[in-house]
Amino acid sequence: MRIAPAFNFISRFRVAHLVVLSGVIALTACQDVTAPEPVTSAAPSSLRLDRAAATDELKQLGSDMDTMTGWSLISLTDGQIRSNIVGILNGLKGHLASGRIDACQDDVTQGRAWFASLTESQQSEQGNIGVTLDLIQSVLDNASQ
Repeated sequence: MRIAPAFNFISRFRVAHLVVLSGVIALTACQDVTAPEPVTSAAPSSLRLDRAAATDELKQLGSDMDTMTGWSLISLTDGQIRSNIVGILNGLKGHLASGRIDACQDDVTQGRAWFASLTESQQSEQGNIGVTLDLIQSVLDNASQ
């Protein structure tokens, strides 16, 4: 019989200890700020950073241009069609490397005009050039904002 009261006392002490510890943890957790952070407008320096990042992305696209379009140019027959697009793509590659957005936009417009002049069969064979022009256009749009 002596064991029961001692056990009862220890379990009450543990329960009280657990309640106090839970209270301390709850009070500590309530000290943290849970409100949303205030929204601030973008500073002009961050806009310059975004433009610099877009220019870096344009330079990366310029270095990857041969990989993106080179294999599809193989299927074009030698002639005026091939020389036109090779000239446009080489000019675009140079303008991308220099970061000249206005010249890149002109090259993309010329490339789209060339792509539109192809037959439907040729457009399907040269689809990756169209996709490359779309990708460059989206980067140019982001850079000009």
